[in-house]
Amino acid sequence: MILLSDVIMVLNYWKERHLDKIIYFDNEDQRIDRCAGQAYFNFIDYAFDRTDYFMLVYVNYYGKGYSKIMKSFRNELRNYEVKSRTDPHWPGVQGTYCPQTTYKIVFYRNDTGAKRVLKKVNKLSDWSSPGYPQDLAFFKGNQCWFYSVGHEKIAAIIHADDQDIAFVEMNKIASREAARTRQESYFDLYNEELD
Repeated sequence: MILLSDVIMVLNYWKERHLDKIIYFDNEDQRIDRCAGQAYFNFIDYAFDRTDYFMLVYVNYYGKGYSKIMKSFRNELRNYEVKSRTDPHWPGVQGTYCPQTTYKIVFYRNDTGAKRVLKKVNKLSDWSSPGYPQDLAFFKGNQCWFYSVGHEKIAAIIHADDQDIAFVEMNKIASREAARTRQESYFDLYNEELD
């Protein structure tokens, strides 16, 4: 005789193994960026192995132009650009409300040269305006795999599998217990036509 509790246990086991998971990087209530130093460099290597594209946002606040550093990054990454757009939404930010400010959302293909450029900063939260391009994200094909909001020290792998969870745990970026089964399709809004 099959008990309802056994069926529920099997269903829960299946959900844990087969549904998308999201794992937020530990930031101690937005005070600390654990994806820093060697952990950051390891994460960039790992993300480049797992994904096809990355994204950065260039912000021109109040029409004052881009910072020298922002222009430098843009020029160094120009050869890897796949697509850019100006409508002000991107992974982690579904709308902006800053008057007289323009946003250039630029997508790049993963390449060894581009990886070297991303390693010119020392932590994930360095990707924050007004000095630097902001909000690094990675994509597997057209699906957003990782997003960040640099100035808030928020970051997450939004389609995490066991390998991803083991990686962030090994690098002390997040704990396995922080992984949650995704219940809603909100994060699908972060996908982008890139292929």
